Parts: sequence; structure tokens; C-alpha cells
Amino acid sequence: MKRQFEDHNVRFIAAADGFDTANGFDIMSIFRDVINEYYVAEGSKKVRAAKRAGALKGRVQGRVAYGYYVDENDKSVYHIDEEVAENVREIYRRIVGGENPTMIAKDFNSRGIISPNAYYRQKKGLSNEGIESRWFLTSVKDLLRKPIYTGTYVAQKETTASYKSRKIITRPEEEWVVIENHHPAIIDKETYDIVRRLSDARTKPLKTGIVGALTGLIYCSDCGAVMRRQNPAANRGHGYYLCSKYVRAKARYNEDCCSRHSIRTDAIENLVLTKIRETVADAVSDKEAFATRVRNNTNKESERTLKIKTAELVKLQRRVTELDAIIKRIYEDNISGRLSNERFDKMLNDYESEQSAINPKVELLNTEVEGIKEKQTNIEVFLNLAEQHAEINELTADIARTFISRIEVHEAVRSEVNPHTVLTQEVDIYFIHIGAYERERRR
Repeated sequence: MKRQFEDHNVRFIAAADGFDTANGFDIMSIFRDVINEYYVAEGSKKVRAAKRAGALKGRVQGRVAYGYYVDENDKSVYHIDEEVAENVREIYRRIVGGENPTMIAKDFNSRGIISPNAYYRQKKGLSNEGIESRWFLTSVKDLLRKPIYTGTYVAQKETTASYKSRKIITRPEEEWVVIENHHPAIIDKETYDIVRRLSDARTKPLKTGIVGALTGLIYCSDCGAVMRRQNPAANRGHGYYLCSKYVRAKARYNEDCCSRHSIRTDAIENLVLTKIRETVADAVSDKEAFATRVRNNTNKESERTLKIKTAELVKLQRRVTELDAIIKRIYEDNISGRLSNERFDKMLNDYESEQSAINPKVELLNTEVEGIKEKQTNIEVFLNLAEQHAEINELTADIARTFISRIEVHEAVRSEVNPHTVLTQEVDIYFIHIGAYERERRR
């Protein structure tokens, strides 16, 4: 330390420790540094342990989420702040209804509703002078990622590498503290699940302000990209959904990437409305027969998927076992002198790299296989939804997102004589909780 100060022509004095670089090197400063470092490290461990213990008891960690406040006598008891909880409910309702977070933020600003940060400061009696009190896109989207609104407590998601680092890292999910039914819910889990499915989808409205009933639910069957809704005015009065990957590639690079997969808005909306009505009618008219049919369809799909993934898992596990045996053998060859150190190092590095690449795939497949085995179709929830919406007169964004999880559009088969004439076009519709559903053929 002394040399570093001397190099920069700096004199350092620590009066409390009796240290002065002008007096020459002090060996005790080294021991003092070690002891101070030890105390800081131990203090960090105690703080981390205290935070972990508090999380396991469900105590608030940092700032309480917008829409809640904690009991002054018990920081693990959450109460709904009705003054702003309705804003959270409104955001979720409007997202389910097909609105865009940006539109909601603009509306909140026009109504004079202050942002969560400004509201928090206001409740704490702090001044908002110089503080941004407007809502932004991120303000709304942040509220859509919080399971706390379903009554679930989640903590210990993030940490730092050590007390010396301020860089935030995300802990593995198995290390999180999760407590179900910890506090009163503002949003029911069905609504939260619908919003989570839509949060990453493109829900940008057209320039006219129109938001399609199916926006964010329709995907290209070939490339998996979201289908983009086109302005009716640009298509001879007809609205269309097109593969967004195709549209982007054509506009930016003038290259064909995927294909159009175009389908008229009125055609797809009529098809989906009919499908929902038929499925709801089947569910309401005969619950037992409907449940049996869904279970049979689900079992067939699950068995096929399970068979494919299990075969892939067995293949990878067999390769991992082979690599373990190979690595053991080259160790023996190296020790006996049959394999040079240089060759051994290269082979070991290659085999271990392959093994490192396979292990995450094995873990993922294990999780997927176990998930398929344990998954039980929640037919009861769907039946309850069907009863609540027995009479459906039109397809709204709310109805679509209540029943549909995903729609996949295939490329149309067109007439060779007139390419504008569509002969057939397949559309796969997947329902929430029950997946693909086919009606029993009626004679």
C-alpha cells in the first residue's frame, strides 16, 4: 500500500490507527487490513442470513408492491391498498381486453393518475418535486410481471456475487422463496395467466387505433412468428393477418423469409367464434361426456410427445454414460504412459466440452418428461368458464383471451388458375386448459 502512495507522491494518514506513510512501512497495517476484511465479510453473511430468514417468514423485502401496504406491527402481513388497487385491476382487464400498455399509460396520464413511484413517495410523505410522476410503457409492463398480485409471495430472486460486488445476478429458481396464498389477491390466477401469455406477444394497434380481437394469439404454423394484423384500408377494405417474419424480411431486405400465410380477419374471427361457441355448447350440454372426450384427446397427444422426448432423453443419457467411460479410460491410458500428456489434455477437453453441452439438454428433457407425466388437464376450470359464458354473441378480445391460448395458421392451398383464390387453409385452434378440441362427429 505504502509503495502505491509513494508512486503517486501521496501521503496517507490514518489517525485512529496511528498510520502515516511518511514514517515508513508498517507491517501491522497488513494484519489490520485482513481483520477489517474479515469483519466486513462476516457482517455480509449475517445480513444475507437475516434477509433469507425474513423471506422465509414472508416479510416484505424492500419496497412493497404497488397496490399493497404492510402492517406496521408485522411486516409479513400484507393489506390491499384500495386507493390504487383498482388501477391494477383496470390494467389487467384492459390488457385481457386487447389494449396495449402504451395506450393504458397515456390514458392514466390524461386522467392525472400518478405513477407507482410517485405514489409510494407521496404515501411516505416525501416530496415529488423533480420526480417523474407520469406512467410509461415500462411502468405498466412491470405490473404485469408480478405474481404478488395473485397472492403469491416471491423473494430472494436476485443477489450479488459477493459483498465486494454490486452487480445483480439472478438466483436459480429452486433457490427462490415462494409462498402460495400468502396474502389477499388483487388479480385471480386465471386472469394473471392470460396476461402472462400475452405479455410477450405483439399487441401493437394499427395507426387507426384498432386492436384486433385475436391480436397476439395467432402464430405462423411454419416459423412460429406472431401473425401481424394489416390495415384494412391497404387491402381493398379487407383486414388480413400476415406472418410478421415474412413481412419484416420483405420490407427490410426484399427477401422471402417464410411465406405470407395470409388469412382474412373476418374469416379467422368467424371461424374462432364458431369454434368457441361449439366447444362451450358441448361443455355445458354434457359435462361428463365432454370431460371424457378431452381426456382421451389429451392422453393421445401426451403419449405421442412423451414417447418422442423419452427416446431423445435415453439417447442423450446413453451418450453421457459413454463419455464417462471414455474419460475414465483415457485417464488410465495417460497414467500407464500409452497416451501422452498433450494428447490427453486435448481429448479430455473435447469430451468434457461435449458432456457440458449435453447435460443442460438432459436436465431440460427430464423436466419436460416429468411435466408431461404429472400434467393433469384442468377440465373443471374450463367447465366453469364455459358456464360463465354460455351465451356468446360476438368475438371480443376478452372472450378470445378467456378461451384461446394459441391459434396456428397454415399456408393456404390456392388455385393454379387464379392464385388469389384460396381452395383450403388449415387453422389449428388451442383452448386454455384443454388444448386442441375436436367435436364428436354428429350423424
